[in-house]
Amino acid sequence: MSSDDLKFALDIAEAMVMRIDRSSRTRESLLKVAEEVYEIVRLVRPGVTADEIARALEERFNVWAPREVWVLDPDKHNQWLGMRENDIEWRYWDRYKNWLLHRKGWKPATVETLSDSTNTVLSLMEDPERPGSWLTRGLTYGQVQSGKTANYTGLVCKAVDAGYRVVIVLTGAHESLRHQTQARLDLEFLGFDTRFMRERTAGSTHIGVGNLDMKEPLLCMSMTTQNKDFNANTLESTPVDPRRVRLLAVVKKNARILENLQLWLQGHGTEQPDGKKVITDLPLLIIDDEADYASVDTKKPRRGRTASDPDHDPTAINRCIREILGTFKKRAYVAYTATPFANIFISNDTDHPNHGDDLFPSSFIVALNPPSNYCGPETVFGLNDPAADEVREPLPVIRIVEDESAWLPDDHTKDHKPVGRLPGSLVEAVDAFVLSTATRKARTAEYGVEPGHNTMLVHVTRYRTTQVAVADQIRSHLREMDNLWGDHGAAGQHLRGRLRELWKRDHVSTYESLRERSDLSGLVGEPVDFDQVLVQIPGVLEDCVKGVKTINGLAADVLEYESSTPATVIAVGGDKLSRGLTLEGLTVSYYLRASRTYDTLMQMGRWFGYRNGYLDVTRLYTTKNLVNSFVHVTRANRELMDLVSFLAETNKRPADVGLGVLDGYEKLQVTATAKMRGSTVISLSSAGQRPETLFMRTGRHDIAENYARLERLVEDIEDCDQLAPELRYGSTGFFRTGVPARVVTEFLDGFSASGRNLQASPSLLKQYIENQVARGELTSWTVAVTAGASPNQRLDVGGDTFRQVTRNPLDVNPDDQVPEGTDFPVGVLVSPGHEAIGIPLAVHKQALEATRLDFRKSGGGGKEPVRPSGRQLRRHRDAREGLLLIYPVDATQVAYPDGLTEVTRIGADGTTQRLPLVGYALSLPTSGSAKSTKYRVNEIYLKELRGMVADVTDEAEEA
Repeated sequence: MSSDDLKFALDIAEAMVMRIDRSSRTRESLLKVAEEVYEIVRLVRPGVTADEIARALEERFNVWAPREVWVLDPDKHNQWLGMRENDIEWRYWDRYKNWLLHRKGWKPATVETLSDSTNTVLSLMEDPERPGSWLTRGLTYGQVQSGKTANYTGLVCKAVDAGYRVVIVLTGAHESLRHQTQARLDLEFLGFDTRFMRERTAGSTHIGVGNLDMKEPLLCMSMTTQNKDFNANTLESTPVDPRRVRLLAVVKKNARILENLQLWLQGHGTEQPDGKKVITDLPLLIIDDEADYASVDTKKPRRGRTASDPDHDPTAINRCIREILGTFKKRAYVAYTATPFANIFISNDTDHPNHGDDLFPSSFIVALNPPSNYCGPETVFGLNDPAADEVREPLPVIRIVEDESAWLPDDHTKDHKPVGRLPGSLVEAVDAFVLSTATRKARTAEYGVEPGHNTMLVHVTRYRTTQVAVADQIRSHLREMDNLWGDHGAAGQHLRGRLRELWKRDHVSTYESLRERSDLSGLVGEPVDFDQVLVQIPGVLEDCVKGVKTINGLAADVLEYESSTPATVIAVGGDKLSRGLTLEGLTVSYYLRASRTYDTLMQMGRWFGYRNGYLDVTRLYTTKNLVNSFVHVTRANRELMDLVSFLAETNKRPADVGLGVLDGYEKLQVTATAKMRGSTVISLSSAGQRPETLFMRTGRHDIAENYARLERLVEDIEDCDQLAPELRYGSTGFFRTGVPARVVTEFLDGFSASGRNLQASPSLLKQYIENQVARGELTSWTVAVTAGASPNQRLDVGGDTFRQVTRNPLDVNPDDQVPEGTDFPVGVLVSPGHEAIGIPLAVHKQALEATRLDFRKSGGGGKEPVRPSGRQLRRHRDAREGLLLIYPVDATQVAYPDGLTEVTRIGADGTTQRLPLVGYALSLPTSGSAKSTKYRVNEIYLKELRGMVADVTDEAEEA
């Protein structure tokens, strides 16, 4: 069989697979396509077999990605893309898509995911042909090193195809990142090298997408080049008419440059009645890469004033971005970042008379889910998915560093130069990089694997002088290794033995461990032995000596990767390596530099990303404290992603979204203090508390799944002890005591709860219970399924029939209904007295006496309490015992316009029963060993919280 024959068959097969909805693509469906294509081609291409087609299809479509999720403000947006999509000539996008497929080797499923997500973002922007004045402010965020540049490159292509005329890409503060971004857009959007020209001409030398034999896209000129940022004086020599040609500018976040760009753009506007010059006819798109960096207004308003105060002067970069937006009538601002913590704390109601609206993403928020072959923080550090049934172990690639303090003290000065030899951990990290690079080269020699770049990251200090000294030490060490390699004496034998011992001790076991993991399929390379690796080491050492580069403002080194020549690089640096800069083929990271904020720490993790075929040779050398910090930030990021996913399901607008982020860990805080002025810290401690689901999900799937969990819970506790009324306090309903903690955590695990229930989060409560069980607390539970007085809704649970509980939704008139898919909000879930269920009668009496004493101390009037308060019950409850209260809430006030099929069941008496909303509350005893959890929340969440507290009844206050 020739490769041409297989390609012929695969082209047909791919087209057929692409017509199958992504959610329906299974191995079986691919096999069916392979059989069908075989029948089509077997006569004209007899050398092709169905098995070969099937294997090739599986290899190309074995990557999947969850759909992106988004929240938007429909009141300010006109749907348009669906109506215009077939009429748009997608010249730039088609060219980029073909480049990814045929030149970069992307799998069709990955390109399809990129197309879908960029379509989503484009559709949430306004139609560039929409008349009048409009402003889009959106946020798109994904994981670190997960392909945001590819995403916004695709968005730029599609936006220009659709009719956006001016595109400005804002990069970080360093020229190295701006240069790298410009080079990427030259290659994948423009198709020509801006080092030599600003626009494509008949005699241009094409690069990248420009070399594809496709229909030429519409003309686009670059106002910036790889060598030079925006400069109005340079443009004067090349007259530019933005109405004749589309414009691209890739610009640093530098106030002077942005001011000059805005003045130049204003020069092409028309004067308005207020005297300002505005471009009224050309749609603008601003892509703000790393939007949490430098773009956020960090200046504190004057006392008693807000950021809308006419005298408030925003920080320079923020002001420039807003004024550039104000230079156009039709404009879209799309922020991109992997760490959106600062962005969600921007005030959402700032409308400055001179500078315009602030950059809060009031139009939309899109959360990009990475594909299955992405190796991110949750994979590296083993963060468990609350909805998953299996424990996700950390990758066996992390090596703890404990010997760095003498070489590089934590409190070293900016002029510190490390003395003596490199610490043993750094020596091993360099050895690991040599072996990793040699292994990849051996795979190329043995299996024909396409060669790639190889990079090692060394990030140990922020001080540039020290970085230069560290690079010199590493270079000297590598030069010594290179000289010793050919030495047949004791020193040379020791070096070869050291590398062989590391291979046996570390590389072999790590390879075998990763190879066994089914979730890492395709990320682990083909096997090679040490003798095959040994052959490659001399050349690798030579490349390493030449490849040590210091990436900072002092050194002249430039980090460039030529696509035609695989590079071997050891990049030593600090800030320049921590924001946006791509390290191609990163295998070994030696990272010691602590950070004080989530966003900076996560951005420094350049080892996240795609490691197809070489995950087994990656290593992360770092400290135990930094691993703990990364785990904490990863958890915070996952909770934020989950919250946005939920808000998308409930059709919330960004301006109505209360967002919270898990707060700091030890000395770590969410983001820079100046970026959090619009936020507040609230402390959520489960000990001695009564977390309850005050927001219940109303989606059909949520109701059915939660009810199924309730039924399983009742079945699990059926054989536990019943309440003995002569010994323990009880009530009406279904109750069991002596329930193992495991049963309660299994009920919580995967329960579908609103993300707005911060304190009642199932995953947090599950973790809290497990932590306390390990301390000998909360080992035995009382579980109660409470009965209500709903006259129309009865429910069969565990063989008992009783009435559902009635709770009126807040802010909803009695005659109105809560729309399906939105939250069902209640002021209080727990009925008075229910927290006493399961309490021994003697303890109940003590709690009542303590409640009455509190009453007398407070000087309260009226009658003495007749029941103990919830607070005193929790204080007196045995620390080994917990109470889980289940409330089947009557869902009559939830509207299901398409019928009730999925949310009903046939009861024991043959009647149709409508399934309830399942809410829960936990009454948790006080504890001297429990730790509190803090959240930093934005202004909207705080308003929600205050409104919720104001609606709580007096009976709830009593608790």
